Amino acid sequence: MAIAENIAHLRFAIQAAKGTPSTVSAYGVYLAGGTPPGVSRTDETYEETSGLRMRNDKYVSEVHAAGTFEAYVMPLSIGALLYAALGAKAVTGATDPYTHTFTVATSRPWLTFWKSIGALLFERSADCKVNTLTISGESGKPLRVTAEVLGLNPVFKTAAEATATIEVTNRMLHYHGTGALMLEGAAVADIRAFQLVIANNGEIIPGDSLTGIDVSEGELTAQLTITKLFLATSMRNRLFYGVASPADNLAAVSSILELSGTPSVSFKFLRATAPERSLEIQLHRVALAPYDITPGTGNSPLTEGITLDCLQPAAGTTPITAKVLNAQATYAAT
Repeated sequence: MAIAENIAHLRFAIQAAKGTPSTVSAYGVYLAGGTPPGVSRTDETYEETSGLRMRNDKYVSEVHAAGTFEAYVMPLSIGALLYAALGAKAVTGATDPYTHTFTVATSRPWLTFWKSIGALLFERSADCKVNTLTISGESGKPLRVTAEVLGLNPVFKTAAEATATIEVTNRMLHYHGTGALMLEGAAVADIRAFQLVIANNGEIIPGDSLTGIDVSEGELTAQLTITKLFLATSMRNRLFYGVASPADNLAAVSSILELSGTPSVSFKFLRATAPERSLEIQLHRVALAPYDITPGTGNSPLTEGITLDCLQPAAGTTPITAKVLNAQATYAAT
């Protein structure tokens, strides 16, 4: 009998250290898209002067764990993924809701992932890091998180890991951010879509084995893109001419436009109260990238696509702060 394509889940846990796979999972999600982390292999071809028009043989160059999966944003799992992408965590509160604050660190935790597809395919990928984390939202739709994972040690499993309960409650939607999508301290109600990409730009480091010996941290970059109604020219005027209301014939300026405010950008999505379930992301220093307005031939309202590049604030200050309120006391290794 054929297996339905919608039978799949992913479980994961934070490792105590590299080389020490977690024994049980702590978080579980169903997939909203993408491919869960599992074995990935590179095959190469021997190149020889055989005089033939086709190559003789192939060989396995390397094996690693990789995958890019998409899930809905929910209070427990999003905290673990933000910790994995940023690297530092702190918790306050003695009872539910606990406040978890995630900030940028020089290194990030190792994770173990278990995938199960169609009740037929089971794999465990240990010594993994979240290379890129994308959080996105759109009017009328749930928030989504996409995680690109790189790892060192994938293995076959004969059965699914089943310890963690699959998280299916308190999915966050775009409209849970009503009144709390802030640019320069002011709410922007007409933000109809956004995408925040946190990229660690890591790669598998090869050594003297089939699998790699490490995953590099890489340069951290973060970029926020926003789609909103085109209701005023002040921001674009500030970007190109240095002032919100330029004088006639004012020439373009050479300066970068950094948004003001502490933080410059803040998004908060409040899913539930008493006890609170929420996600807040703060960007403390951002620069506006050049953009233009593109009219169309239809009757839809004009929109503007704004791109904000996150920059490092003063030394010792985190560029990104993420806060999650949920029922979990700690994001400890298992």
